[in-house]
Parts: sequence; structure tokens; C-alpha cells
Amino acid sequence: MRAALIVSILVSSSILSAKIIAVKDIDVGSGIIVPKDAEVLVVGEKTSAWYEVFENKKSLGFLSYDCVSIQDANLSIIKECGIRKEPLEISGIDKMVPKDTKFDKFTVHTSSLSNMFYDGKPYWVPSIMLQFVHENMDADKFEPAQIETIVKLKKEKVYISPYLDRTMYVSTALGVFTSTDGKKWYLMKKLEPRKYEIAVTQEGWFVADNLVSKDFGRNFDEFFPSYAFPYKDSYVKSILVSPQGGNSVYLTFSNKSDPSSITLFVLADVNQGWKRVYPMVDGKVITIPVEDTMTSVLSFVNNRWLRSNKYSGKYKLDLEDIDVSGSGPSRTATMLIKTVSARKKTQDYNVVLSLDYSTGKGWTVTDEKWRLI
Repeated sequence: MRAALIVSILVSSSILSAKIIAVKDIDVGSGIIVPKDAEVLVVGEKTSAWYEVFENKKSLGFLSYDCVSIQDANLSIIKECGIRKEPLEISGIDKMVPKDTKFDKFTVHTSSLSNMFYDGKPYWVPSIMLQFVHENMDADKFEPAQIETIVKLKKEKVYISPYLDRTMYVSTALGVFTSTDGKKWYLMKKLEPRKYEIAVTQEGWFVADNLVSKDFGRNFDEFFPSYAFPYKDSYVKSILVSPQGGNSVYLTFSNKSDPSSITLFVLADVNQGWKRVYPMVDGKVITIPVEDTMTSVLSFVNNRWLRSNKYSGKYKLDLEDIDVSGSGPSRTATMLIKTVSARKKTQDYNVVLSLDYSTGKGWTVTDEKWRLI
């Protein structure tokens, strides 16, 4: 795994790679109209549940899911809440409903709002006002598959993206297949030909085991870093994205030699990392950053090792190149290091570090070899 010294960190970008346009003129207020076919940037979505309530068979409007609870066959209002004209947070409120009001007739709806940037300013708009424009399925990343093949295969997991692209994903023993219209199907070449646990976040990110794609399977990064897997022979047992707009990702690992062993991580915010919620260690919540192995190793080398190795007190050290190999918590970093000194000429060294990762200590150097080039 080779990387330039400028590395794109996963957590710095939460925007899905996508082209999105307005399906018609959108009035976002203050006299601003987003014209039909205008290209916009969507940085997130909120999906929520709404309860449409009725009185004498007439619809009164919509109540947010956090205002109500189900008691027997009735819908009970748990706090004073506004009835809205449409199942959207940006919709106007018709009237307020007092706490403990009960309705015996109601239906459930879901709706989605998109956080859209237009002309440099953000607006929340109904997702149905926007249209996703799919790119061509590149032959180097997608292999066409006959729909008959998909029908006959055993479907381990099937997901339809809750994001406005509505892309379909099917996990099988042969790998993951995808379709944008349910008619033309493609095998994702970037993934190995095996079964994956899969899920789709409300931003449209596609998750396969510990990997994530923000461009619909064209490229993948580590979502949960492979060096921090909780067992020697870990595998991803399940992935769940929380409903109703919470968008937390629940990732459960198990152990091939002991399937009864499980470890659960939860990601509520990519900037805060994965929280290990079960089992806890000494009552503490362990946090694992959202990053790939190269980013993590490069950060360790730049921020710690370059300042505390056997030559750091004598020379200024510059990292010219790095290659990382290995798997799990044991990695080898092969580097080109340039030493700079006012008294000696510049020298180049080939340096090999043997690294081990532990949750408490992070990366540590178990062996270090320098060779003058």
C-alpha cells in the first residue's frame, strides 16, 4: 500500500460524490428561487417518521414521531406538539395538540429532507424536489451481469439506498451486485468475490463489511480500520444503520473460532470515531478513529516517530516516501528518509519499521532497521 505524503483523510470529507439537479423551480425563501435543472450540492439528508392523524375520517395533518407513543391501539401525544400540513419539518404548523390527546385512527409516513447548497448557501428542501444523475458504469470497475443470474443467485442481503439516488445493492456468494434501475445489473469489481455484510447510510454511502464507498462502488476506503479488528480472526457479523434520521452505524464483529464472541461498535459521528459499547473495558468506552491504515501509520510516523528515533536528536529528518504492508495489527513500514545537517551533507536512508497496534497504546515500534543508500 503506497501513498504520497499528502493523504486525503476519510473523516475530512462527508460529501457523497454525486451530480444532483433540481427537478423544478424551488422557492427557498427570501425571494430566492433555485431554477429547474440547476446543479446543487447535497451534504446530508434527514429521514424521519410522521403520523398522519384522522378525525371523522378527515385528515388533520402530520405529527412528528418524537411527539407520540403507541398505547394499545391508540396514538397518544406525549408532549404538546404541532400538527403540520405535510410530513416535513419545514412545513407550516396548523395548530397545537395538547399532551395526552389520543387518536384511534392514524397512518405512518416517512419523508426526507436534503441539506442542499446552492450559490454557496445551505437550504433544507424536500428530497423529492431533487433528482440524482447517475454516471456511466465504467467497465474497469463494473462487470455487466444478466438479470437472470441475479434472480437465480441466493441473495444474502438486499438493500435499496434511502438516499435520493435509490441505488440497489445485492450481496451474494459471488460478490456484490448493483443496479440503478432494477433492470441493468453490474458486479462491483473493487470487492472480492465473496459474501459481504452490507448497508447504506442516509447520505448514500455504501458500506461493505469494514469498507465504505462514497461513489456507489467505484472506489472504497476503510470505514473501520482493519488494524483495530477486535479478534485475530475477526469477521463482520452484521451492519445496521439506525432508522428515523439518527443515522448511527452499528458494526458487530465476531470470531471465526468462537462465533459466540461478539464486539459491538457504534459510529454516530465520523469526527468522533467508533465507540466500543460492548464489551466495555474497565468501564471505559474505547474509541477507534475513522481512518484507513495508511493514514494512521503515516500520522504515527510524522507526529511521533520522526521526533523520537535514534537520529532525531542529531539531524532534521524528512520523510520522502513510505510503503505499508502486512495485515491486522502487525504492519511493516518501508520508508525513504532524508537526513539534513548543517555540518554533514544530506544523506538518504532506507528505513524499515516493524509496527504493532494495540487499542491502549496505538502504534508501537517493535523493530527498526536503517540502511544508508
